[in-house]
Amino acid sequence: MEEVGQESAPVTPEAVEEAARDLARYLPPTPLQYSRAFTDKARCHVHLKLEGIQPIRAFKVRGALNKIIRMNPDERARGVMTASAGNHGMGVAYGAQAFGIPATVFVPTNANQLKVEAIKRLGARVIQGGANYQAAYAEAHAAQAATGQTFVHAYDDADVIAGQGSIGVEIADELEELDTVIVPVGGGGLISGIATYLKAVRPAVRIIGVEPAGAACLKRSLDAGELVTLERVDTIADGLAASRPGVLCFEIARRLVDDVLIVQETEMLRAIRLYFEWEHLLAEPAGAAALAALLYHYRAAPGERIVLLLSGANVADEVMIRALKSR
Repeated sequence: MEEVGQESAPVTPEAVEEAARDLARYLPPTPLQYSRAFTDKARCHVHLKLEGIQPIRAFKVRGALNKIIRMNPDERARGVMTASAGNHGMGVAYGAQAFGIPATVFVPTNANQLKVEAIKRLGARVIQGGANYQAAYAEAHAAQAATGQTFVHAYDDADVIAGQGSIGVEIADELEELDTVIVPVGGGGLISGIATYLKAVRPAVRIIGVEPAGAACLKRSLDAGELVTLERVDTIADGLAASRPGVLCFEIARRLVDDVLIVQETEMLRAIRLYFEWEHLLAEPAGAAALAALLYHYRAAPGERIVLLLSGANVADEVMIRALKSR
């Protein structure tokens, strides 16, 4: 089945600002770190937005928590349900734990076990089934009606998008001079939230998306001028393994995203290694995608001021081993 968004309301810069204010009570701003090594390598000014230090080691906690904050007490009492490849499930579990409510997370059988165990440690019930995220989503969507729990979509939800967009508020607060932000793209919640805010307050800033070659659903959709569902998704970046952009996300992206670049698996693996060796930072494949795009596909102007979203640090052991062997 195709996914459907949970909210049809537009996402506004004001909603993103409100999300940032509310989330600040639970999550401190993440650092924006200047990288001398990547600045020298790319011959432009490179800043790293370090979402890997979030409590769940990924940005997804922002959107999930913002959704739960905005639920009424009766909705919260019934609990929340979601489908996730991993990081979003952790975000929902973390938000549910913070409010003391039940959470159920459907994950595919091929989910990163590091992430699955983290979801369980946060107290959520985990149901593992389906060969991929889309199958897990279908099972969760079917189960939701019987439970009465609120479904928290991984990306195609106005409150979730606004929560992810709080990263844009922090970037604008932390960096006075900015030219370009490079953002990894799965279903599109992160880039659409950031673009909604930054294009309103800094219209000249370029918003560049990055997708893996095996899951380039936003690029395909933008090129076609309509939503495209990929017949097959194949990538080591489980956090970017969407077969179709969200409806809300696509509508925002077609208005506000300047370009989408495509990276290869080997490029993400090299970027993971460079993050580790040059900056002593952990990055999962999705988290390394923006760096891979900068190093191998983006033509930076001399002196250009660029922010890379290091979106998550939940890298599996076997992926890290492959990355450290890559050249």
